[in-house]
Amino acid sequence: MRMDWQKLYWEADKWVSHLSFYEDELRFLEKLLDRYFEDMVQHQNLDEIREEVIRLQDLKYSCAKLLANMRKHRYQLALGIDKKDAKPNMTQQAHVRLQKSFQGFTLGFTTTKKEIQNMTKELMENSKQIGL
Repeated sequence: MRMDWQKLYWEADKWVSHLSFYEDELRFLEKLLDRYFEDMVQHQNLDEIREEVIRLQDLKYSCAKLLANMRKHRYQLALGIDKKDAKPNMTQQAHVRLQKSFQGFTLGFTTTKKEIQNMTKELMENSKQIGL
């Protein structure tokens, strides 16, 4: 089976771009939680808040690790395009593994983002009404 090195490279490059965006989004969500933490503690379940903070920290770690692995993989694909140090079977297996990791990360990110947005939405609306 012949590998399309360029197709895999562009796919990995797209994943790197998405993960970089997710890193920025995670920083924003962390700031959002920091901003509304005291209000959330007063109005919401502390265990639920703690759970989301832990999920967010886990996602930040996973994102950084996955991004590093993805960049390394993209480099290996570039070597394959240039016909240097090409290991098609290992590279293709790594690509499939990274694709599954990326999909799992994306699902976890989306779920956590929605939860954090739901937790802070009411507080943000109340702040606007009060004029803070």
